[in-house]
Parts: sequence; C-alpha cells; structure tokens
Amino acid sequence: MPIPTWFVAALRFIGVNGVKYGPLVWTWLSANPEVRETIERMVKRLTASTGQDPDEMRKTLQAMREQVEYLRNSADDDFERRRAAAWSTSLIRLEHAVEMLRGGAARADVKRLRSSIDALRAQILDAFLIEQVEDAGGPSAIEAPGSTPTEP
Repeated sequence: MPIPTWFVAALRFIGVNGVKYGPLVWTWLSANPEVRETIERMVKRLTASTGQDPDEMRKTLQAMREQVEYLRNSADDDFERRRAAAWSTSLIRLEHAVEMLRGGAARADVKRLRSSIDALRAQILDAFLIEQVEDAGGPSAIEAPGSTPTEP
C-alpha cells in the first residue's frame, strides 16, 4: 500500500522522530486499518489549517486542544501529564494572541504567531501519533518526543 499524503504531511510536521518512527508505524498501521482511520481523521484535522487568517489559526488551536485533552486523559506518567498541562497553558496564550489580531497586526507579528502555533502543533502531533499507536497496542516510538515541555 502506498503511503498516503496525510501520513506524509504528519511526518513532515513531526520531523526527526517521524523519519525514524514513520516506517515502523506505517507498517503497523497498514495492518490495523481501524486505528489508521482514526489517526487519519485527526491528523487531517490537525494539518488542514495553515493560513495566517485568525479564523484558520483558531481552527488549528481547537484541533490542538482536542489532542492535548486526549493526551492528558491517556497520560501514563507524570512527565506526560506535565507536558499536557504545559501545552494547555501554551494554547491559552496562543488563543489570546489570535484574539488580539482582530484589531489588526503587523504582518511580521502574524507570521511569528503562525510559526509559534506550527511549532506547538508539531510537538502535539508527534505525541498524539505515538500515544494513539501505543494505546492501540502498536510499536513504541524509537525516541520519546521532547524531554521537557516547551512553550512557544
């Protein structure tokens, strides 16, 4: 089965871990279509919006919030719980920043905000893919995503 565009997009977002973990997880997902379909829906939602329009950013943040909630609920240890809490705090800050765009903002500020959203999205997507696969009994990531929670 050829690798679909949604999976390639996900790997592009998650970077190095995707290169190492991608082939292993794709083989497993190919044999587990029900898990693949669930992950595909969520990845498409997380990667669908890349525009600099405030409404597009809000859509991205809402999809990210849903994934952080999933990650918080499925956390296996204190590190995962702290990481989800840090991401939730970061999402609140980013949501406030997007609201401030309503009055207009410099192009550079909008671009910087979109970049911050994309950086956080990459971290969340990486953790989401790993957690979904592990929760369904699939292979664990070769390298755990980030050793410390980061903020935009």
